[in-house]
Amino acid sequence: MIKQLKSFFSNKSLLVFGVMFFLLALLRILNPNYIESITHLSLDSYQKIFKHKLTNTPVVIVDIDEKSIGAIGQFPWNRKVFGDLTKILNENGASVIAFDIFFSEHDKQNPQEILKAFNLKKSSRLGKEISKLPNNDEYFLQQIQSGNIVLPIVGLVQEPTNSTKQKPKAKYIIKGKDPKQSIFSFAHHLTSLEKINIHAKGIGSISVISGTDGILRKVPLLLNIQNEIFPSISIEALRIKEKQKNILIQSSELGIEAIKLRPFTIQTNPNAMFWVKYKEPLKQQYISAVDILENKINPETFKGKTILVGSSAQGLFDFVKTPAGLVIPGVEVHANIIENIINQDVLQRDTNSFLIEFAILILGMIFSFFFADNARPKWSIVFYLGMVLMVLVLGSSLYQNNLLVDISYPIFSITILFMSGLYLRYLRENAMSQEFEKKQMLLKQEREIAGEVQKKLFPVLEKSEERIYGANVPARDVSGDYFDIIKINQHEFYFTLADVSGKGIKAGILMASASAVFKSLAKTNNSISNISLRMNNQVSESSYQGMFVTAVIGKVNLETGDVEFINHGHEPIMVVDQAKQFKYIESSFPPLGIIPTDDESFFETTKQNFKGKNLLIYTDGITEGYLNNGSGLGASGYETIITKSKETNPKKIITLVIEALQSDYLRDDITCLGIKI
Repeated sequence: MIKQLKSFFSNKSLLVFGVMFFLLALLRILNPNYIESITHLSLDSYQKIFKHKLTNTPVVIVDIDEKSIGAIGQFPWNRKVFGDLTKILNENGASVIAFDIFFSEHDKQNPQEILKAFNLKKSSRLGKEISKLPNNDEYFLQQIQSGNIVLPIVGLVQEPTNSTKQKPKAKYIIKGKDPKQSIFSFAHHLTSLEKINIHAKGIGSISVISGTDGILRKVPLLLNIQNEIFPSISIEALRIKEKQKNILIQSSELGIEAIKLRPFTIQTNPNAMFWVKYKEPLKQQYISAVDILENKINPETFKGKTILVGSSAQGLFDFVKTPAGLVIPGVEVHANIIENIINQDVLQRDTNSFLIEFAILILGMIFSFFFADNARPKWSIVFYLGMVLMVLVLGSSLYQNNLLVDISYPIFSITILFMSGLYLRYLRENAMSQEFEKKQMLLKQEREIAGEVQKKLFPVLEKSEERIYGANVPARDVSGDYFDIIKINQHEFYFTLADVSGKGIKAGILMASASAVFKSLAKTNNSISNISLRMNNQVSESSYQGMFVTAVIGKVNLETGDVEFINHGHEPIMVVDQAKQFKYIESSFPPLGIIPTDDESFFETTKQNFKGKNLLIYTDGITEGYLNNGSGLGASGYETIITKSKETNPKKIITLVIEALQSDYLRDDITCLGIKI
């Protein structure tokens, strides 16, 4: 071992080690976005593997769900609805009600708003009658006054049109430095109407700061909004629940150290960011708003509970991605924070976390490089795997004690240095072998990319395969063929089948870009001409010189039998009637990408009715394909298979054709789309 150490420190390996060690350690300290994304691998994996479960929760979510919107009407609802909801919750003993909803405008059904909207005078006969209508805002205010209500505020970069100065309801005791210098700041805000906020017991922030990848891992518990400190809505709800006036903030030159709210002490990072420990969603935690309004819920459900009013309705777009790999309503984030604090189940990522990470990083890098460069290959690998396993076990154990320690970057760095050591060793022993391994890795990456491109191109048709079915068999790793079906409603579909002039990854990438255009435009119900124009320009602007795409693009109504389509230089469309009579519709346009144009009218569509008939669209891989006996299939062979099979089901017809052409070696991709009308 001593001889090995002397050899190690006397050769150029030491220089390589020193440089890489310095760079990896420096990157960890600087922590740019791409390094932070590596860190998130382990921090997210903890929540995916060690799923947090609760059977009982102190938080009830009143859900503005699809069911409620369907029963009550389009959102936003009038204030009478929210007033009734608040009244019921207050009467049933809710300890605090926090709204994840803004009331930033007057109720449109208030008498004065109706008069304003229709330019009516209050003194007119109609104006007098309208003035007698109940004031929903006043009713809502009465209910707010009778309970412990928390309303939201959100920090904004730009000033809204109706912005007014807002003071927090919470009072602060500050020990140490001014916390405003450490927490996130916003120059502007959005909140509810001033006359509503006045009567609320608390004002809490619902601002969130997602990572660059859109995943919400941590939430600010304190925000500086217009030079005022606002607690998060979760902290404010707890303050009201615990009947506290003050929040104690401990801070230093390094930032926020702790937030104290009797009886809770909450640890955060220096910017007052709280790492959320997400539980598995509880269906019983969500209660539909309409069920409450219709008195279908046991009053004991709300007694002494913290109530959060939010929405899970898809149309209101209040959803976040979590580290656990779930997409949940935004209101559930606040519920998780409250649960974490009440249960004292709070994730910590503090100085101890970083000290442990650096200890693992430094020791791991030293030993991994040394063993890779000097030990026998099998022993160096055993040591490396053992070290990685130890790091994994350590990180998992600490997480189960609520200490967040990043093991991804240490493992990443250990792996880098381990591989570097192996590289230097094998470079000395066998340069050619190393080069070969490098090439194999690149090939593997290309195959993986090709596989991902291929998988994402084609639709899933299980629910409609009796009427519409498509299949693709690639001749190489990546198919240059493509088909897609976009459903508009129960009867109407957009369809396309295309073939790129070429094979391999370039063809797959070009087809992926063209398919993205088709998907996006079809989903927004664009015209066939416009889709053709946009796909044509996408292909023509491609950097792959000389490549083009033949395609059939169309829209079908399965009920009426009407089909609108364009054939862009593709194989003729086969039309088969019930008597097995065949008709072909030839192409009338050049392939996509041949003629750049901005004139949509250039792409004139064909409209026909094919009621009771089958449409079969295919690539030249079928008509130019070979049977097992070595003879070509051709269009006549395709007809023969259809005629002999006596099938009308598109799936069965296409399956028979593909089976006939299947062999160990395909000259071209096989792709076919069938539509039974």
